[in-house]
Amino acid sequence: MAKSNTIEQQKILRVFKLINLLRGNIGKPVHRLAESLETDPRTIYRYFKLLEALGFEIEKKYSKFRIVDRVENPIDLSFGTFNDEEIQFLNELIAKQGSKNLLKDSILQKINIRSDFRQSVNQLFNANLGVFVDLIARAIKDENQVILKDYYSVSSDSVSDRLVEPVAFNKNFDSIYALEVETKEMKMFKVERIGELMLTAKPFRFKDFHKPLQQGLFGFSGQSQFYVLLKMSKKAYQYMVEEFPDAKPFTYTKNRNQYFFEGKIPQLPGLARFILGLPGEIKVLEGEELKEYLQEQVQKVRF
Repeated sequence: MAKSNTIEQQKILRVFKLINLLRGNIGKPVHRLAESLETDPRTIYRYFKLLEALGFEIEKKYSKFRIVDRVENPIDLSFGTFNDEEIQFLNELIAKQGSKNLLKDSILQKINIRSDFRQSVNQLFNANLGVFVDLIARAIKDENQVILKDYYSVSSDSVSDRLVEPVAFNKNFDSIYALEVETKEMKMFKVERIGELMLTAKPFRFKDFHKPLQQGLFGFSGQSQFYVLLKMSKKAYQYMVEEFPDAKPFTYTKNRNQYFFEGKIPQLPGLARFILGLPGEIKVLEGEELKEYLQEQVQKVRF
């Protein structure tokens, strides 16, 4: 049953990716679409028919295909679109009608077609992530291992399969705390970086290693502790407390116009990315590991 669900999820995700590839003013040939989705041209044509049945208009020009936006000029034709609040209100009104009302489905279809195109596609991707959340929640409840297929790691810039024992979600339900079976380490995995999720019938084997793992201040977690002391401009300080509010308790000021961050972080990439994004605004006063990491990243820059 789990294998069947996984196959269906993969098909749905492939259609979502195809919609994303077909967006834009420049079309794409079928063989390129097939390569991007790791399938064959015949399957791409079959997906075209499915999208047309769902109300999408697919245009072919010079052997290239693209989806035609129903609203050619959103600014001039804004009266013909609906925002999120309007769509929700209309859906609630229509939902109160009887199930045998023949106009109900027709109106709902037109509402969805005339709504903002980009927002609709984003909702499709979010719906797929919601499926992942449901499956992970089931694995946590049943205490079964799961496989994170094609998981993308930012720190190593690589894609691989991870066998994990999921323990809990973070407060936003966009990441999971899980034990990576291969390393026997607790790690945090972003749901949106999972290519495909496979449930297994294998029960947890390493519950003794399950430990609560708190997310780091700058988007990374881990067991290491790197001490750093930063001196920041007012601009950098403001950006830090806005983008990373959990870092505020570790900041302080001197002489009203000198701003500092002092604390321990579990990994370097998150803070380093923040520093490199504000050149000249932050000085690393202490933290040799962070200084070395920043130097390594600067040497990789290509113009």
